[in-house]
Amino acid sequence: MLKTVQNYLVFISYSEKDRWIARQIATLIEGKCEGFGIKTFLDEKDIKGGDSISESIRKNILKCDEFLVLLSRYSIYQPWVLIEIGAAWVLEKRIIAIIDKVTPEEMPDIMTPYKAIDLNNFDEYLGQLIKRVKGV
Repeated sequence: MLKTVQNYLVFISYSEKDRWIARQIATLIEGKCEGFGIKTFLDEKDIKGGDSISESIRKNILKCDEFLVLLSRYSIYQPWVLIEIGAAWVLEKRIIAIIDKVTPEEMPDIMTPYKAIDLNNFDEYLGQLIKRVKGV
């Protein structure tokens, strides 16, 4: 199924200790990409009281177009982050690592084949995202 600009979903994976940064990432994506139909899935924003957390995560990884993982000192060893990366990998999703004070050598092995983008260069990711959605 071809995605239209009205329904391009970016799943954001992160450690709870990086919650503030993850919120900023979601806000920047939805703000800077307004008009391109790009939405984010961020667990704290999109999972409501009474929802199954694991089922919501599973469903949204399945339907996302891109899987963005914030790799930091906190997240690189978090089991749930690694499980989410593995799920995105199995589903052949585009995986983008945004790194925060983590060297390529410290990244989980599953992430080493992917070009990472430093958090300080987040605008670079936004530009690439818009180009992908526009088909440029």
